[in-house]
Amino acid sequence: MKKTTLLLFMIFGLNIISAQVEQNIYELNTIDNLLNNEVKVIIDKNLTDKTVVFLGESEHNNGSDFLAKTEFVKYLVLEKGYKDIAFEGDFFGLYFDHNKINLSSFWSRSIQCLELFEFLKEHHVTIWGFDNQMSSGYTWSNFTNKLTEFLNKNEIAYNEDFVLLTETFIKHRKDANKYLTNPQVDYLKSEINSLLKNDKIIKDTLWFQILQNYRSAIILNTTYANSQKGIPLRDSLMAKNLDFLVKTMTNKKFIVWVHNGHMAKYEYDFMKGQTMGSQFVNSNPDVSYHIAFSSIYMPYRKPKWIEKASNDEDDLLHFLPSIEKNYFIDSKQLISNYPEYAEKEYEGMFNLEKNNTNWFKHFDALVFISKGEIVKYSE
Repeated sequence: MKKTTLLLFMIFGLNIISAQVEQNIYELNTIDNLLNNEVKVIIDKNLTDKTVVFLGESEHNNGSDFLAKTEFVKYLVLEKGYKDIAFEGDFFGLYFDHNKINLSSFWSRSIQCLELFEFLKEHHVTIWGFDNQMSSGYTWSNFTNKLTEFLNKNEIAYNEDFVLLTETFIKHRKDANKYLTNPQVDYLKSEINSLLKNDKIIKDTLWFQILQNYRSAIILNTTYANSQKGIPLRDSLMAKNLDFLVKTMTNKKFIVWVHNGHMAKYEYDFMKGQTMGSQFVNSNPDVSYHIAFSSIYMPYRKPKWIEKASNDEDDLLHFLPSIEKNYFIDSKQLISNYPEYAEKEYEGMFNLEKNNTNWFKHFDALVFISKGEIVKYSE
């Protein structure tokens, strides 16, 4: 009798948990017209006092995530007045040249992002970047000249060796250790540190920010080359770069296009320094809304594995009414109604450093796309 009572209690408890979560799950439309009015009402309410919306992706090669995010971009631009979008792309290059060509190819050349960039162009949405990795074609061609022009204009002294070594680094960033000796790297960092102490540069907030990025890029590609140790440095600079954009353009509202891992709202040891989102939130409390995306059926996931996960009470998929449809989970409202869910951990496929965590606390909303696809490129 006691065993039966305990079993019934456990089943009843699990049903309560499922019901509590399901109250905050909303079915979405098909991928080509994803957002329905019911979900728009929820987002409208949450954006009342927000000027930054993070749109994450579980993998940079998940084309279906891009398609879903594009539908959210359309809504934010057309119905909420967002006219600026900041990508996980080169801060320097995109500050001076707002061209998609300065973005990584999985966005700029992917078939799944064709409609996105046509839409951004048609509606005059400006593209920015907040990554400290100086990877764009614009930076490759223009950084050294832009830097020397600025120094000359402000009558800031510099050594010709600094210019030559800067050009060497910019042209061979990924292979910098092959082209620069350790003393040359130390010299560059020392010169940049001196410049960052110059009063004229301190007063010029843009170039102060650019030089911080340059110094960090040198460290990432030399000291931390091919190492995970550079993750905290990169995320810290990305947070500062986004903070710079938001605080120097207070009349703008930003969409932030980024990987889920970088935009998580809370700092945890398991993130291994990938904490851009939490650092931005700490510097800018209550200005942002974080929506994470993930695609369920991907070529690298076996259908039996997905079915097993959906039957697992400790997996987020278990809460979805169906794994054959698209869904929006209102994490923020769930936590507001049931604060204990801020600490409940589940398996998930939103691709942080740990796949078992309290997703509802990390993100304000979770979007599941049923039919996933890998990024494809134009011929």
